[in-house]
Amino acid sequence: MRYAGLAIITVIGSCTLPPPPPPVAEFLVSAGDQTYWVRSDNSGLRIRGSPLILARTGGRYYEIFVGEIDRSFPRALLSGERVFRRELASGDSAIIFDDTTVVRLAEQYHRQHPSARLLGPDDDPEDDVEITAVGETDILNVLGPYVALEHRLSIERADEHDQDDTTRTVIDLRTGKPVALDRMLRDSTVQEASGEGGFVNRRWRHDGYDVVSHYDTVHKANGLVLRDRRGREWKLGFVSSSFVQIFWLDKPRLDAQTRHALARAFNDATAYGERIQQVSRKNPPHPRSPSKATGRQT
Repeated sequence: MRYAGLAIITVIGSCTLPPPPPPVAEFLVSAGDQTYWVRSDNSGLRIRGSPLILARTGGRYYEIFVGEIDRSFPRALLSGERVFRRELASGDSAIIFDDTTVVRLAEQYHRQHPSARLLGPDDDPEDDVEITAVGETDILNVLGPYVALEHRLSIERADEHDQDDTTRTVIDLRTGKPVALDRMLRDSTVQEASGEGGFVNRRWRHDGYDVVSHYDTVHKANGLVLRDRRGREWKLGFVSSSFVQIFWLDKPRLDAQTRHALARAFNDATAYGERIQQVSRKNPPHPRSPSKATGRQT
C-alpha cells in the first residue's frame, strides 16, 4: 500500500496542469487617452480598448473631449479649442473649458469691423492678415471628478505685438469651475479612483480581487496585473500613462442602461480615427501552453 501510494503521487506530480482561471471580475482601466474594458471568468480574460477619455462622478459616466471653434474673418484668423463633457446615459454635453481669449478677440474684431463676414469652411483668407490667434487645449489627465488641462495660446499681429502663453488648470466636473490643485489631491474620490501607493507601485482593492500596477523599467511603462486572494496573478499588459484609475463595474453591479451607454461610447470612439483594440485570452481546454494573443494590450 505504501508503494502504491507513492506511485500515484509520482504520476500526479508529473502531469502539467492547466493554469487556473482568473477570478470573476469586471472593471474599466482609464489610462490617459485610452480606456480598457476588462472582463474575466472561468473562460478566461478579455480586454477591449478604446480611444475614450472617461470620467465618473455621482455614479454617472462622462466622456471628455475637445472640440474646435473657428471665428475667422478674411483678415483675422481666430481659432481655438473647447473641452466638453458628455454624459453617456443621456448624451447631454456641456462646455467645461472655453477658449475665452479667442472668443473675446473675435467679438472685439467684429465690433471694430461690423461689415466683416465670418469665413466659411471652404473660404480662403486674404493675403494681408491683421491678426492670427491660435489656441490649443490638451487633456493632461482625469482623476476622479477632476480634469487637468493645458492651454497654449499664440497671437501674431501685424504691429508685431505678438504673444505666447501656456496655462494649466484643473476643472471640477461637478461644478464646471476651476479648482486649486491641492484641493483635488485631498479629495477622497480621487484617492479611491487612483488607488493606494505612489506612481511606481499602486493597488486597487476589491472584495474578491485586486488590480496592481508596477512600473517596468525595461518597457518604461506601468505593468498591470489582476491578483486573486491567493496571490496568483494574471497579466493585463502595459500602459504608458502614469495617471491610471479603476472603475469597478461589479461593485455595485452595472445597470443595463449604463452598460448600454458605455458599450455605445466604446463603439462610437472608432469614429475618432483610431481603431478599437481588442485582446482576448482564453484558458486552454487541456494542459498545453496557451497561444499568444494578438493585438495591442493594456
